Amino acid sequence: MSRATETHRVVEYWTDKDIHVIFPVARSEEVDRMSDAQVIAEYGDPDDGAVRRIRDQW
Repeated sequence: MSRATETHRVVEYWTDKDIHVIFPVARSEEVDRMSDAQVIAEYGDPDDGAVRRIRDQW
C-alpha cells in the first residue's frame, strides 16, 4: 500500500527474502495513475527480492 504527501508517494512492501522495503517516489500525474505494483516494478530495487506482499493497511 502507499501513502502520499503533497510531493511524494511512499510505498511499503515485503519481499520473498523477508526484506521490508519502504521507499518514496516524487509525485507526478504518471505516478499518481500507477497502481502500487506498477510503482514497485518501475522504481523498486529487484535486488531486494520478488514482492511477496504489499502492505494492505496502515
